[in-house]
Amino acid sequence: MDDKQVVRILFADGSGRLDVLAGQLAERGFEIDHVTDPESLAETDTDGYDLVVVVHDETTTPKRDGVAGVETAIAAVDCPVVLYAIGFPGAAVAVEALEAGAADAVYVPPERGELLAHRLRCAATGDDGFDSAERLLADFFEHFPEDVYVKDDHGRFAVGSRPTTQPQGYDRDQLAGLTDYELLHPDLADALYEQERRIRERGEPQVDVVEHYVEDGRDRWVTSTKVPRYDAGGNVTGIVGGTRDVTRSRRRERLVAMLHEGSRDLMRAETRAAVCRATTELADDIAALPSVQVALYDGQTLRPSVTTDERETAFDRYERWFWRSFETSDPQYVTTEPNGRTVRTDAADPSAIDAVVLPLGRHGALGMWPDDPLDEFTLELANVLGATVEASLDRAQREQELREREAELERQNERLEEFATMVSHDLRNPLQIAFGAAEMLDAEGEHGDRLYAALSQMNRLVDELLTLAREGEIVGERTPVEVASLAEAAWGALDTGAATLELDGAGTVLADRDRLRELFENLFWVLLRQADGRTIRVGRLGDDGLYIEQADGDGSTEADPSATRPLDTDDWTQYGRYIVSTIAEAYGWTVTSADTDGRYTRFEITGVTVR
Repeated sequence: MDDKQVVRILFADGSGRLDVLAGQLAERGFEIDHVTDPESLAETDTDGYDLVVVVHDETTTPKRDGVAGVETAIAAVDCPVVLYAIGFPGAAVAVEALEAGAADAVYVPPERGELLAHRLRCAATGDDGFDSAERLLADFFEHFPEDVYVKDDHGRFAVGSRPTTQPQGYDRDQLAGLTDYELLHPDLADALYEQERRIRERGEPQVDVVEHYVEDGRDRWVTSTKVPRYDAGGNVTGIVGGTRDVTRSRRRERLVAMLHEGSRDLMRAETRAAVCRATTELADDIAALPSVQVALYDGQTLRPSVTTDERETAFDRYERWFWRSFETSDPQYVTTEPNGRTVRTDAADPSAIDAVVLPLGRHGALGMWPDDPLDEFTLELANVLGATVEASLDRAQREQELREREAELERQNERLEEFATMVSHDLRNPLQIAFGAAEMLDAEGEHGDRLYAALSQMNRLVDELLTLAREGEIVGERTPVEVASLAEAAWGALDTGAATLELDGAGTVLADRDRLRELFENLFWVLLRQADGRTIRVGRLGDDGLYIEQADGDGSTEADPSATRPLDTDDWTQYGRYIVSTIAEAYGWTVTSADTDGRYTRFEITGVTVR
């Protein structure tokens, strides 16, 4: 084709939509004229033109139908007609245009001037510029980098690509007439012969089937596609097939699976030392991974976790890169200059990397040095290993800290138990003796009353200390608790004297019954010290609270909200206040005290959902 030959084109469009093509084409030997539309061609002398271009426009509303324009133009002119599309109409428009008789359907954008000019020149001259089909087919089999072939109905190769013959030393011409028996191990050749016989007999294709075989003692995998080949009468005359070697990808899949499996051992390691050992063993088990060394930071320096001559030597050689990776939290890719000096490089050319040092967060760094040149996949695998090791060290550190906390709590519990035992034996026994002595005193005597009151307060203090020391957790399982029955149980556990308990529709709350009872007992105890035979009333504050108060029997006494204050009454032990406050805090409740008319003491428990 003569690219310098002048081509005269007639644009069948007067809207200016094809003007963007004019400059590119004019530079490349095209002469361009215009008519208004395809309908105008019937009244136009087109004998001197080599090509008519009709526009199809997807960008207008309604769109310009180029296929109809092609049909109109073909009826009016003797030269070739081409459809040019603005916007992307999809393949269907091109197919319709070609079926209507268009020489070509062109979607090439104006900025691709060289390609655009070549397409239009080919359409104008009728020369597609291609070699013969035979030559093209020969080029395909010669240059296509994968194994493709055609076989007859007896399994003989009719033609094949160069990769089909190269492993056995044949050239392509020598392949014709051979079978798999001349190329492969007899067992594999037998299997392929039976497979292809079934394909020919059933007429069913086999697509992307993975096949495994052993060659020179090494596992290999290929994926093959084979389809029946038919003659003009529809009879199967052989096989058309292609085989692609997927050994590399299959080995990589196995490596990833091995790393994934090994990662489970890493994540199960309970200490940092165990993680380091598992990392070294995992790298040793996966031959494709470089040798590794984990260096852990002990608060002062980086120390190799595994001490062998080889690993110590490697750590000494790259120690400054371990430090740099640890301090900057950046991977360090190291190469060695001809003078033996190690310098940092990037990962653009993995084969030039002599060592990789990856940060492990606060724990240290992971070094790797390959025996063979690295590739991108192995480098990616190394980075995955580094991330897994860091996550494993984080988890092991958390579990170690948890074990230490649990051990400390266990020691604290033991001390608390020892303390509780001491309180129970060393304090309660003397108290009982003191109580016995107090009872022998004159009950009406001033000193006897004071002594008995003091001993009672000390006895309650011992009870509260034992509760705090032995039970620890203030709140247990929560269940619906009827406030009335619980209040009666708490009341019955105390020396209430002449005081009485009155219940004012207290409802039900969700709580740990035992802890709530302790809270009530402590509040009752304070009120009873001032009750002097009065009534202690328990009731509800709407739907979000309870009250416990001293009352004179004339009905509930409303407290002045401004008088409400924290738990600071003098008639209160420090531990009693602690237990009440802690129980309330565990539930998200608030306990306050208030004076009523200057005489009655009242406790309010708010934040409680009362049903």
